[in-house]
Amino acid sequence: MGNAAAKAEWSSVEISDGIKINENEALSILPSLVTKEATRMESTGKKWIVSESNALLWSTKQVGMIKSHSLIRDKDGNTFATIIIEKMGMNSLNQYICKSTPSFEGQEPLSDEDLTKAGIEKGTVLYPFSQISTVRKMTTATSTYSILTGKDGNTFKFQLLYKGEKLSSMGLMAIMREGDTPVAKAQTVGLKMKPVLEAASGVDPLALVLMGYSLAGGDGSAGALAGAGVV
Repeated sequence: MGNAAAKAEWSSVEISDGIKINENEALSILPSLVTKEATRMESTGKKWIVSESNALLWSTKQVGMIKSHSLIRDKDGNTFATIIIEKMGMNSLNQYICKSTPSFEGQEPLSDEDLTKAGIEKGTVLYPFSQISTVRKMTTATSTYSILTGKDGNTFKFQLLYKGEKLSSMGLMAIMREGDTPVAKAQTVGLKMKPVLEAASGVDPLALVLMGYSLAGGDGSAGALAGAGVV
């Protein structure tokens, strides 16, 4: 697929309201961010805002370089989520979005070993809430966003919420779906390749933005994400 074909496909996709989070806002990273109407939002570096009103949605901060993690902060500057890399391969990336409260009864927090790998102080209490799993090819990529629901022995159990697809194009053109229904589209615009998300009502925009960065990001490292503006 060439750039023109990707642009035509991306432009032709119509997004529809999300259903699962409207039925259960506990599936969202931060319920107050759940979209109440179709919304266009954009990056201004380390902040994401609503395009129409310039209202701040969240800000981000990267901590560390090689051993690193990212903090997501609300409009009042309070950290409500921490992103860590669980596992990274040549063409794949698994990330956890962590919160300070457990996702299910009996969940254990991250171990000191996991905290140290992410450059987080030992003893910090963080629980994986959701996972982004991404596989990249030469010019395309696919990603899934899933919520942790429990554990079977030593293996987490997940509920799939979103699927993402990067089209073969210059810059980022991506489509995110809930089931088979498109609920958001992401792209980079202008000479500075500014990230923009068009999201339907009833979706978690932070989850979708993080998927977009994962689909786009060079080598998948925290440094690459920082260069893209997510951290």
